[in-house]
Amino acid sequence: MDTKDTPRRRGRGTQKVTLKEVADAAGVSMMTVSNVIHERANVGNDLRALVQAKIKELGYTPNRAAQQLAGIARPHIGLIYTGVTNPFIASVIVGTMKAASRLQVDVSVELAKLDDPKALRNTMHRMEEAGIDGFLLPSPVAEFAASTFKKKALDVPAVAIAPGFPIPGMSAVRGDDRKASHELVTMLLNHGHTKIGHLAGPETQSGSIARLEGYKDALADGGIKGNPAWIVRTDFNFQEGVKAAERLLKQEPGLTAIFAANDTLAASVLAVAHNSGIAVPEKLSVVGYDDSPVAEQAWPGLTTIHQDALAMTERAVELLAAAIGRRKANPEDDADADVVFPYQMVTRGSVAKAT
Repeated sequence: MDTKDTPRRRGRGTQKVTLKEVADAAGVSMMTVSNVIHERANVGNDLRALVQAKIKELGYTPNRAAQQLAGIARPHIGLIYTGVTNPFIASVIVGTMKAASRLQVDVSVELAKLDDPKALRNTMHRMEEAGIDGFLLPSPVAEFAASTFKKKALDVPAVAIAPGFPIPGMSAVRGDDRKASHELVTMLLNHGHTKIGHLAGPETQSGSIARLEGYKDALADGGIKGNPAWIVRTDFNFQEGVKAAERLLKQEPGLTAIFAANDTLAASVLAVAHNSGIAVPEKLSVVGYDDSPVAEQAWPGLTTIHQDALAMTERAVELLAAAIGRRKANPEDDADADVVFPYQMVTRGSVAKAT
């Protein structure tokens, strides 16, 4: 053997052989080595045998790799989320851990940098090389990932959690945001409200787009000509929501109801109304979306749309685990599922008849 080109097997107590050294010795990419270690079927038999020989020759046996080669390792999924702290992300994390424990799936969690597509792409590639078999992508990470990888699909399955619409190239578990928003705004119309504002979420989230479309659909179906000035877009953030609500009520003081794209923004509207001496619901009805804890904690309690983010996340983990199993058996398997969860309107004290 030519020891100049091949790293020597290291004995006990020495530094471990790296995945890169195995790749260099076999003359393949680190992704190929990772694919062999994790028993992905998209590697030819001869190449697989070569990589496995180099793994054995060099003594590359980290715990997970050793388990995989023995055929006893559990699926390993990657959850990528934004740095925003909100009830939805908390439900996603808890739901992921509950399902992972039940299904015997390992989980790695990474923070996404959505302002840098290259950084997101590098993070996901690095996680794949480290052994991730599939990704859980809560909105808006799913939308950014789909845009980032539009020229080259991911090498592993992915499931989007709570996007507003199906996302090409990955499965989705979601609510029908457009239909639910339509129902919520129609309820306001049935209470006699004809001037209804909308505090819309960011354009980067497909759920915000779906909820805005549902709002517009309901006005049109109710014979109300919408006014662009009735719509103000903002981030899903309480303080930014306060600024947006102040702007909306200042430019359109005649509004009798406001549909906020989530409960945090609805709470912002309540705060501005209280500070401005606008009685809720007597002078202004306010509705939100998600039925997060703030919907019950606010005064008055918020009428909103309930969707079970915890159950949606658990279902997403189940879909992903199944897709990982199918992909390992058949690398050409790329069937995507679109699972739409039911929703429920929850009525509380923030809505009254228009006066």
